[in-house]
Amino acid sequence: MNPHPEAHLTGRQRRRLRLGRESGYLNATCRSPGKMLAAYARWCWRLRIPLVWSERRSPHSRYGRVHLDLYTTSERLTATGEAGMRALAFHATTSPHDACWEFIPLRDLDRLSAAVFRAYTRAANHRPNCAAAPAHPARQAANLFVIGQSHAASG
Repeated sequence: MNPHPEAHLTGRQRRRLRLGRESGYLNATCRSPGKMLAAYARWCWRLRIPLVWSERRSPHSRYGRVHLDLYTTSERLTATGEAGMRALAFHATTSPHDACWEFIPLRDLDRLSAAVFRAYTRAANHRPNCAAAPAHPARQAANLFVIGQSHAASG
């Protein structure tokens, strides 16, 4: 088994993968995008950049969808970022960790994908994905006590 993710790709798929790496988003509107998408996701994971890709809704559809996944980064969208993503196009579904745009005409997939990548990279639209410390209720804080230093050990 060859560990190189591009070993099983055709020439056209390699070209699409190269173009995706150059532009920041992958156009996966080909016949079998699974292996190509896996190779691109692995590359995004290594670089810690968001995974942005577009695909057809069905093999012969005139419409496609654009996806933004942040599982390859250690960040999430802010409320401002989610509002900005929804403003990019109609039929947007967003959450702090991903976004999806449905029913996009094929001619607009690349334009929207590039706009999604640019919108995500603005500093106000994302923040580190760390859990906030839970707020302790006042009655739990009353049960805590502080142990002072021993005076015998400090002399």
